Amino acid sequence: MMNVQTSFLLSGIFLSVLCPITVLANAFLLLAIYKDPLKTFHGPTACFLVALSIADLTSGLVPQPMVSTCYFLWYRDHPKQIHCPKIMEIAGKVNTILTNLSFFIVLAFSLVQYIVVAHPLRSKELVTTCKTRALLVIISLYAILFEMTKYMGLPQDVFEKIDLHLHSTFSLLLTIIIYMLLQKAFRRQMVQASATLTTGTELTEVRVEPQEGKSESSSQNEKQQRQRLEVKRQFVRLNLVVIVVLLVCSQPSAILWYLDLYSGARIKNSHTLFQIRVIAENTLYLKFLLDPFVFAWRIPEYREALRRALC
Repeated sequence: MMNVQTSFLLSGIFLSVLCPITVLANAFLLLAIYKDPLKTFHGPTACFLVALSIADLTSGLVPQPMVSTCYFLWYRDHPKQIHCPKIMEIAGKVNTILTNLSFFIVLAFSLVQYIVVAHPLRSKELVTTCKTRALLVIISLYAILFEMTKYMGLPQDVFEKIDLHLHSTFSLLLTIIIYMLLQKAFRRQMVQASATLTTGTELTEVRVEPQEGKSESSSQNEKQQRQRLEVKRQFVRLNLVVIVVLLVCSQPSAILWYLDLYSGARIKNSHTLFQIRVIAENTLYLKFLLDPFVFAWRIPEYREALRRALC
């Protein structure tokens, strides 16, 4: 079993590699959104993408280099390590805000996707760019204000338990439930669309020669309907990947927090648990790197826009 010093060294090296890649990946994505060569980054979805990218970029610029620096100082037993408790406290505050912000952005993104799929007729009224921006501002203010409750007399252990239960557990569970409803609504829509397209095809086949213009118009409508369904399918799959990334990267740290808060003193003070927690925190930082790649991989239009913006 590795000792604590080794875990500090490995974590410092990991974050030193992760940090610049996180910054570059999110900076390039924000550049592509700013240039928008294909006019694809507009509407509510782009708002969520911008908010996630800004949060991820901030993580690469602030807490990650601060934490990796302290890991190296602790590993070398450097005299300047006396500043690390204060540095880690600041990094922890920023990281808590960014992590909670990510949880609620993914939750809001899933809810918006559900509204668009389940209520297509009302979605243009319910989901607008202006409303989405207002929602993201409210989420950001909440994440900051929640962190400030520690300075309003709320005990540290109570703060950590609320944070753990409300954000790391309940919000993620609610996101998964909303996604299950989204999948159900999308499958129902696919069945309805399949029946409509099948009926339309049968009617087209029995049309006589003088109605050729109507047949071409019907074929064009079918093509557009299939394209709309394919776009919705892409975003439903994208939503799933974003949730899986958040789940895989956040829950190792959350499980260890549960052990730390609710286990006995013998387990709490265990060096093994401390080393595992140091390594588990790195998976949380990995989430901030994966977000831009998830969006770039899953949506072909985003890939092409990113390629053109960089060229």
